[in-house]
Amino acid sequence: MKILFVYINIGQRRFYPIGLTMLVNELVSQNHDVKIFDTSFYENIGGDIDKKRQSLGFYKNIENEIAIQFKTTSLLEDLSKIIHEFKPRLVGISALSVHYTLSKYIAESVKEIKSDIPIILGGIHATVVPEECIQEKYFDMICLGEGEEAIVDLAKCIESGEDFSNIENLWVKNNGTVTRNKVRSFKILDDLPKPNWDLFDPQHIWGGLYGKMYRMAPIELSRGCPYRCTYCVNDKLREVYSDYTRYHRRKSPEKAIEDMLYLKSKFDIEMFYILDETFMSMPKEYMNSLSKLYIEKIGIPFFSQTRPESVTEEKVKIISDMGCKVISMGIENGNENLRKEILNRNVSNEQIIRAFEILRKYGIKASSFNMLGVPGETKETILETIALNRLCKPDSIGVSYFFPYKGTSLRKLAIEKKMMNGDEDPALSNDQPVLNLPTISKEDIIFYYENFVEYCRNKEKAFENV
Repeated sequence: MKILFVYINIGQRRFYPIGLTMLVNELVSQNHDVKIFDTSFYENIGGDIDKKRQSLGFYKNIENEIAIQFKTTSLLEDLSKIIHEFKPRLVGISALSVHYTLSKYIAESVKEIKSDIPIILGGIHATVVPEECIQEKYFDMICLGEGEEAIVDLAKCIESGEDFSNIENLWVKNNGTVTRNKVRSFKILDDLPKPNWDLFDPQHIWGGLYGKMYRMAPIELSRGCPYRCTYCVNDKLREVYSDYTRYHRRKSPEKAIEDMLYLKSKFDIEMFYILDETFMSMPKEYMNSLSKLYIEKIGIPFFSQTRPESVTEEKVKIISDMGCKVISMGIENGNENLRKEILNRNVSNEQIIRAFEILRKYGIKASSFNMLGVPGETKETILETIALNRLCKPDSIGVSYFFPYKGTSLRKLAIEKKMMNGDEDPALSNDQPVLNLPTISKEDIIFYYENFVEYCRNKEKAFENV
C-alpha cells in the first residue's frame, strides 16, 4: 500500500527524525510503498535558527560549511504533485507542538487536493493534547504514544478494506463520533528494525559541531527519561503509559552497536549524536559493555547530553575512552531554590560546577543549556545564572526563552497565575519571551538573552552595568 509521510521541519535544520524513521522502516519491512514529503528546505518555511544562534555566540561559525540547497519550487505545488502522482492511500503527519500550526495547514491542503485521503496525526503534540487534535476537522485520526505497531496495523486494515476503528493507540473519527482506543504496551526496543534513511533527503546527513561539519547520525539507545522536570512533557507521557512499567527503557548494548555499525557502514558516518535525554544515567555495567563494543566495532567520535548529577569521574573516564567529544548539560537557572521549587531539578550549584570540572579533566568539551523567563525569574536570578556559567566555564553556551508547552505542569501554573492566555503559538518561543512575569519585563529578558553569552564569557563586564 502507498503511504505518504510529511516531515514537518520549520527551522531549516538538517536532521533525520528518529521517530518518523522508525515508522517508515516498520512499514517498508512489511513491503509497503512509502514516500516522504519534507518541508525542511523551502526558504519560506520558518527561518534559519542556527544562523541566529551563531550570531548570538551560541554556536561557532562553521569552517567547512556545506550550504543547504533550497528548493526553488512551491511547497503547495510540490505537495499537490506528489499526491497526484504517487496516489497515497494514507497520509501521516508527525508534529511537535512548535509544528502544530503548520501541520494543520498541510492537512487542510491535502484535503483540498484530494478530500478522500485519510490523514493521521502523530507525535508528541497529539499524544499530550489528543482532545484538541482530534477536534481539528482535517485530521481523520490521531496516534497516541509510540506508533510503530499501530501504523503497521492501520496500513494492513486500509489495504484489506477492514475496519480500523479499534486499533490500539489510535483515536478514530467515525460519523460524528470518536473511538478512543487504549495505548498498547511499549515495543521492545531490540525488536525495532535498523534505522534507514534511504527515503529522506540526503542533505540531512550533514551536521555541525564546534565549528566543523560532519556526516552525522542521530541514534537512540533508550527512550524516556528517569527525571520529572516540570517544564518537560515526560510527566504527561508517563501518565499516558500509566498502565505499564519501565517508562525509561534501553536497547541492549548489542542492539545499539548493531544499529550504529549499520549506519556507519551504509552512510559513511563520521560522528554519532546519541539522543538519550540523560546519557550518563545508564548503569555502570551497561556502560562498560557498551564501551567495550563501541571501541571494538565503531571507533568514531560521538556527543550526547546528560544531567549534572549523573556525572561521575568513573563514568566520564569510560566515555572518554569511547571517544566522546562533547556532553551538554542543563544549568537552566543559577538560583538553587528556583531550580528546585519551580523546575523540579534538585541539584546543587556545587554538583553542577563539579560535573563541568570532571568533563574538562578528561578532555571532553562541555556545553551548558540555560532558560530565561521561567516563573519566578528576576534580574537577580538571571545574574545568578550568568555567574554560575562563569564558574562552570562551559566550552559553549546555549540559552533559550522559556515556553510552557502543553502537557507540562508549569503550563498549568502559568495559566493559573495569568502569565499567559494559553493560546500562544509555541513557534514564537524562538524569537521572544511569551510569559508576562510580574517580576521582570519582557524587554529585560530580551536584553539578557541577546547579551547572555557575552556576559558569561567576559568577566570584565561588571554586573552593575548589566
